Amino acid sequence: SPQAGTGREAEREPEPDMQRLASSRRLLRAALAPGRAHSSLSAAAVAAAPENGAGAPKMPPFAYTPPPYDGPRVAEIAQKRAQFLSPSLFHFYDRPLNIVDGKMQYLFDEDGRRYLDAFGGIATVCCGHCHPDVIEAIVNQAKKIQHSTVLYLNHAIADFAEALASKMPGDLKVVFFTNSGTEANELALMIARLYTGSHDIISLRNGYHGNAAATMGATAQSNWKFNVVQTGVHHALNPDPYRGAFGSDGEKYARDIQETIDYGTTGRVAGFISEAIQGVGGIVELAPGYLPAAYDMVRKAGGLCIADEVQAGVARTGSHFWGFEGQGVIPDIVTMAKVSSDSFSTVFIILKEFVHSIICH
Repeated sequence: SPQAGTGREAEREPEPDMQRLASSRRLLRAALAPGRAHSSLSAAAVAAAPENGAGAPKMPPFAYTPPPYDGPRVAEIAQKRAQFLSPSLFHFYDRPLNIVDGKMQYLFDEDGRRYLDAFGGIATVCCGHCHPDVIEAIVNQAKKIQHSTVLYLNHAIADFAEALASKMPGDLKVVFFTNSGTEANELALMIARLYTGSHDIISLRNGYHGNAAATMGATAQSNWKFNVVQTGVHHALNPDPYRGAFGSDGEKYARDIQETIDYGTTGRVAGFISEAIQGVGGIVELAPGYLPAAYDMVRKAGGLCIADEVQAGVARTGSHFWGFEGQGVIPDIVTMAKVSSDSFSTVFIILKEFVHSIICH
């Protein structure tokens, strides 16, 4: 996106070997100055091309043109958001994008400008925007019935659960649908505590699992926490293969799990929750060999192993359908959201059969 150089970063003095980048940023700042037209961004990008010694990048041809947009513009929307929405709902860029249309891998702003969407609605849109097969399935279902209740029978939910279970290894076969990734993780933590009779949960530093009651405790990033009581969670050393103390030696990091059990709990724990690839934490893969060692220690302490697949699951790693499979483990509970329904609210956890009975009481 051409807006990427705005804000504080653009104000820093460039290093000597960053002169070309600094020149481009100055042009962008000029284009983004108050009173300048939004379309000045294109002019800035073109103007920067001769200095960079290369032509401005061009989008490949695409057989779709969005209809003309005659709705509210950036300024009006921003004013209404400021008046009626919580300021906690922040936006990117000093002059934010007003996205009005989407088709497959592209997004279009209010002026019809096309953008390659590498963000996917925060790792949510997996099949592209307005994929015809997805739209057809939604329309066909909406023509029949939009909502009833699980107190009645309908084949759709059972068929979907069967399809999900078929993609799981081992005896992960029982599906429970929820409404968000946070809710899925909240339920997983509650099940672990109920099933084991223990309260202590172990999660990883730099991990993110949501910001409700229990999940805020499991999350280990200060910018996603409020100053409220968060009990019963221990944050173990993050097995970061890039910045960590032990490089890519996963087993050495896992020793902190055992020390946490030995010195921070009664010796019994409810469970361990982790992402296979930390999403909000910066797309950080866990060091090889970490999860097998960690799972073994947690299970010996009576705990359940929870795989948070909200940002890594459903074939997003490329090599495996689930992120945890890259470490060669089978968790006791798997949570999933986002791409499980191409941005529509279908979220679930999958449990091993011996676990699910606890929530039937």
